[in-house]
Amino acid sequence: MEQFDIAIVGGGMAGATLALALAGQEHQGSRWRIALIEAHRPQSEAHPGFDSRAIALAHGSVERYRALGLWRDLAPHAAPIRTIHVSDRGHWGQVTMTAAEQGVDALGQVVELERVGPVLHQALEATGVTRFCPDALATLEQQRQHCALTLESGRQLTASLVVAADGGPSLVRQQLKLPVSRSDYGQVAVIANVELSRGGDIAYERFTDEGPLALLPMTDGRYSLVWVRHAEEAEALMALEEEGFRAALQSAFGYRLGEVVRVGRRVSYPLALQRIERPIHHRVALIGNAAQTLHPIAGQGFNLGMRDALTLADRLGAALERGEDPGGFGLLDDYLQGRKVDVDRTVGLTNGLVKLFSNNNFLLQVGRNLGLIAMDLFPSLGQQLVSHTLGQGQHRRSARW
Repeated sequence: MEQFDIAIVGGGMAGATLALALAGQEHQGSRWRIALIEAHRPQSEAHPGFDSRAIALAHGSVERYRALGLWRDLAPHAAPIRTIHVSDRGHWGQVTMTAAEQGVDALGQVVELERVGPVLHQALEATGVTRFCPDALATLEQQRQHCALTLESGRQLTASLVVAADGGPSLVRQQLKLPVSRSDYGQVAVIANVELSRGGDIAYERFTDEGPLALLPMTDGRYSLVWVRHAEEAEALMALEEEGFRAALQSAFGYRLGEVVRVGRRVSYPLALQRIERPIHHRVALIGNAAQTLHPIAGQGFNLGMRDALTLADRLGAALERGEDPGGFGLLDDYLQGRKVDVDRTVGLTNGLVKLFSNNNFLLQVGRNLGLIAMDLFPSLGQQLVSHTLGQGQHRRSARW
């Protein structure tokens, strides 16, 4: 039996970020003994946490990576968003938000997951984190003073706290048989990297009756496309040859960025709101997609998961200073209470936007367009929404970082 204080199951962005945050904590020569269990090598194309998708890191998430000393290595793989343009196809309402209005250098940064993974795991090599990779959880048994874990390789270890950062299908959650609420949106996201004749640093989100269409600026002048459609329509889009797909995208988005020149490999996945109401259990905490999976309409999924990870790291840092049990009920309950407002608000915001913008109800169309016009004319009306999506004030950084 190898003994650890904290075992993190899942080495994707949430798990790797948490491991790095914890590895930097020290008090009077004491450090946490940390295990990171990951089934896939981060350089592998099969790694589900570091695939070909791109995500938008909110300004607050970028600042937290900066505080952890990681942004310098991540920055070369990031493209800034300095303007966000939101519109409703076929209607008059639109709003533009800029970094200058918010007093920041960028509203967010777009990174490709497959480029970020190797950076984070290379940083882990310089820490005292013990990595079991590639290896996966086989069994988890909760005991009074610790959890006992057996890995598929046969390795056995104990940990005072187990953190599930293993994504939507979480093995930890399944083993503990924790109840999950799931609401299917009846929509599918079609994802691709595309090249247009004009690049830039503007992110576009265009709402349609079927769902949103977003284009996020990437490095090398490319854009990341997230096109949400009903299941049958998404299937038809996936079946098109590249020329037909380019024509369909051009028709849906228009010529704000010129012509659609090229479309990369397309992937699709169904969309649902999945959430565990109480993401803590005896000596176990669930973070990121293991705790809640959101619709991509507001780009909040990873940013919310990162706030999970760093809030937990903050609580564990305080426990290290006080010499407390990292898996004690008091610490986990404190973590739960510290995350509840942010998670409830973000889930409510995302779910509300889906209901408001993914339909052709005439009254809702009028209401949402009046709202967009009002936000454009009176920016202060949308300031609270903008501040939340930027991740400002959602996590108080510890001085230890």
